[in-house]
Amino acid sequence: MKRGIIVACLVAVLALPAAALGAGPKDTLVYAAYGDIKDWDPSAAFSMEVVMLVSVYEPLVWYNPPGSDPQLKPALATSWETSEDGLAWTFHLRKGVTFHDGEPFNAEAVKYSLDRTMAMKKGAYYIWSAVKEIKVVDEYAVQFLLDNPAPVDLIASSQYGAYIFSPKSGEKGTDWFMQGKAAGTGPYKVDSWEKSQQVVLTRFDDYWGGWEGDHFDRVIIKVVLEKSTQVQMIKSGEADFASLVPVDALPGLKRTPGVELLTPKSWKNSMFLINTRKAPTDNLKVRQALCHAWDYTAVVDSIYNGLAEAAEGPVPKNMWGHNPNLPEYKFNLDKAKQLIEESGVPKSDLKLSLAYIGTSQEYENCAQLFQANLAAIGVELELLPGPWSTIWEKAKDLSTAPNLQSMTWWPTYPTPSDWLIGMFKTEEKPLFNLSHYSNPKVDSLLEKGLKLEGIDRDAAIDAYQEAQKIIVADAAGIFYADILARIVKRADVGGFVYNPAYSGIFFYDLYRE
Repeated sequence: MKRGIIVACLVAVLALPAAALGAGPKDTLVYAAYGDIKDWDPSAAFSMEVVMLVSVYEPLVWYNPPGSDPQLKPALATSWETSEDGLAWTFHLRKGVTFHDGEPFNAEAVKYSLDRTMAMKKGAYYIWSAVKEIKVVDEYAVQFLLDNPAPVDLIASSQYGAYIFSPKSGEKGTDWFMQGKAAGTGPYKVDSWEKSQQVVLTRFDDYWGGWEGDHFDRVIIKVVLEKSTQVQMIKSGEADFASLVPVDALPGLKRTPGVELLTPKSWKNSMFLINTRKAPTDNLKVRQALCHAWDYTAVVDSIYNGLAEAAEGPVPKNMWGHNPNLPEYKFNLDKAKQLIEESGVPKSDLKLSLAYIGTSQEYENCAQLFQANLAAIGVELELLPGPWSTIWEKAKDLSTAPNLQSMTWWPTYPTPSDWLIGMFKTEEKPLFNLSHYSNPKVDSLLEKGLKLEGIDRDAAIDAYQEAQKIIVADAAGIFYADILARIVKRADVGGFVYNPAYSGIFFYDLYRE
């Protein structure tokens, strides 16, 4: 290209308005989400609702990014202390805070919110299992009395089940929340919700943190199910963050002017949970065969293009309490075929189903590779892609559940118990135990570990590691990838700091450069 043409093009570009260059409005941020908010009730929300939760509601404390000092920072509590025996925790609360509905924040609101969450027994309510009673000490102090020691400060930083909301809104009930209503203390309030389209958040003028400096006044969480559409939106500047970018699009995005790609280690890991109660995967040897029919290296290297590490069990390798000495399954079709023959399952019954989020290119590619591997050993695999909300509901009901279910897990709060209890502890009505797994020994070890976390972490780790060993030996899932985070954002959005403890983005910290 000749110099004169370059100069002419540059002049033309400089003459264009900012919108034509892909720069978004200075006061509005757009987040392209791969699904809608499913559960608006902060006592029950336990999935991708975190995208909204961390900006609309607040817990008592926040967990800083790993390696920070201190590890926890004040949110609605300004300080806290525990008794010598670890059975009483007292939190001193921030004064002058107002809920979005105009109600005052105080100790009664903390007690009401968390009592309601525990009583509803939905979502992440179990994180408070050690709490015997929450007492109001005075208007701005609340005390947690425990049955056994527990790290309540860490629990109170949870990204699910720890948010404080206006008692007035809670009294209106779940039906009120499910209309897209909210009343937290966070920097943003819900302005509107168009189901399956978008959520609009606007700044809460009375936010206790104030609005000095640069902040976005409005955030649009736009539901964009198509991967290719998300890619185009981030390239053009129609979106500032994209949550569903396929691995094969990343190299191109990395070279796109105005786009920034970050890939830090996360606490997310991916697996396919194997249904332990639905034939033929109720047969242990069939499940073990499936684990040997999975090509772990090809998945990490080719499908994830190195943006994941081969997993070792259900807990990520960079989370404390991970067991590095687990029974090992390696890709070996001869071994898989042998186990299928040993299972005694008739060939006519070797028909399995696998459900996964259809908008995920990685899930789809993994499923197709797995389908081909199983066909080589005489096992038929039906692929059932669909939206998360649909396949999740089917997977919870044994009568409609598939043999294998996609799952990517991230922690409620930083503890291995979250993975282990969330997915593998016996549940009468499964929420995320989509392998329908039940083992009394595992249940006992998890309960033991949970009780020891607050007073003897080493002993808790022993219990959690033994539980992991049993789960892997029982082949309750194909554990294949510890995921690197994929943060795809516009380069002109400043203030972003990655924190694996939260799957949502703290919109309040961001600004347009």
